[in-house]
This record gives sequence, structure tokens and C-alpha cells, in this order.
Amino acid sequence: MKEELVITDLTRMYHGHVCIAGYDKYRHCYRPILPPPGIGQGSLIQGGRAIIFPSAVVEFDLLEPHPMPPHSEDIFYEPTSPRYIRRVKNWEKVLEWSLFNSVDVIFDQPIHDDLGFYVMDHQGTRSIGTVKPSYISKVIYAEGPEGAWDYRLMFSDNLGNIYRLKITDLTWHYYCDSLRSNGHEPSEIASQLTDILRSSKVYLRIGLARGWKKFPDRCYLQINGIYTFPDYLDGKIFSDFLSKGQELREIKESSEEYEVC
Repeated sequence: MKEELVITDLTRMYHGHVCIAGYDKYRHCYRPILPPPGIGQGSLIQGGRAIIFPSAVVEFDLLEPHPMPPHSEDIFYEPTSPRYIRRVKNWEKVLEWSLFNSVDVIFDQPIHDDLGFYVMDHQGTRSIGTVKPSYISKVIYAEGPEGAWDYRLMFSDNLGNIYRLKITDLTWHYYCDSLRSNGHEPSEIASQLTDILRSSKVYLRIGLARGWKKFPDRCYLQINGIYTFPDYLDGKIFSDFLSKGQELREIKESSEEYEVC
């Protein structure tokens, strides 16, 4: 069936792949998926322009649902079908569709907090939702082991629960990296973004990673999307932070591993 979805999530995965999610006009959430190896970043661009990005209305030919709790929103789609329609007019209203009062009520099962925050696989009714943080503690952007870059956010929700979660928002990654490429120090970038988030109305899309080799029964919490009003990106999207000479190479050859989506 052909369905128009407002894209709310564009999540960076491993080896140049992504996870996407969006809502139809009835406010039903879908995670369009493909068989392994999944959705390549190259499919986000057609004719030299991005067609799939947060706030975009995109038509998909959706096929059979493939729910695997807590990822109940999974549905296969015809890989050649995505068609860009427009950008949604009231982006904040769309985010309000999926708003929860606190992180723990999103997933309809207990959140464990030993060695990170996670819920158990094969349980729960949903894998994604939106919260407005009550306080932003700090943005973390630093080089980790073996040269990999670490993107995290520490925040409090409306119940006063404090979370320190990995950021897998594709645009956030490219935005931070573009600032660093232009000579800004990572600590300066983190401080600047902390100030921006503290002075803005912030919506966080909180999602669940898949179980992975080390902990196959755990789905770790992650931040799939960070959206601010006013917009810290000034309307730009992920592709605006890639130089034309690097665009295809970076999209096709990314080898960072993330056990996400």
C-alpha cells in the first residue's frame, strides 16, 4: 500500500546504514525496513538531493508488517518506492503526536540502568517516542577508543530521572563533525550545543537499539533525534553538512559500528 509518512527519525547505524521512522496522517508510527543489510545511506539521496530526512513527507510502498517486540512498528517496503512530497508545515505539531510525560512510560516495560539504560527484548508495545527534557545537563562530544567519536546527551525528564544516552541522530553527527572539520575544538562544540539546548524548546526522540552480540536480550535506549525550536540547524538537513567532494564517499564507505535500531 502506498502511504505518506512524515519522517521523524533518521538514525545512523553501522557500515553506512540507517534506520528511519515516521507517522501517517492517522498518527500511526512506522519503521520502514529492508532485509539485511538494511537501508543504505545512499538511498536517502535521489538525483543529487536528499529525499528522506526529518520533517520530510515521503511516500512509501509499504508491504507486510514485521513486528518484533518491542520493535512493533517494523514494516517492509518496496526499496525503489520512496518519493519525496514536501516538508511538513507544522513540524512541532507532528512531534507532539508522540509526546510522553517521561521516558519510562514510552516503552511500557521496566528500564534497567546497569551498564547503561535498556529494556528487555521481546517485550513491550513500542520502541520509540518523544519527550521534552526538563533539564539539559550537558552535551558530550569526544574522541573515544580507536579514534571513534562519541556523541551523548545527559538530561532529566519530567519525573526527575537522569539519563545519559548515546545520540544516533544522523544529522547531529554530521553537524558536529562539520564544525570540527572547520577548526572548532570538540569541547567547544559540546559547550556551544549545551547552551543552545538549554535556551531552546527541545524535543528528544527516544528509541531502542536492537539486541546485539554482547547482550542479545537487551535493547539499549538511544536518542534517535534532537529537535529544537528555534531550529539549531536553521532549516538545514544532514546533506547540507557534507562537502560535494565527500558526499558519496562518506555515505557509501562509513564503517563506524552502532548496534542500533
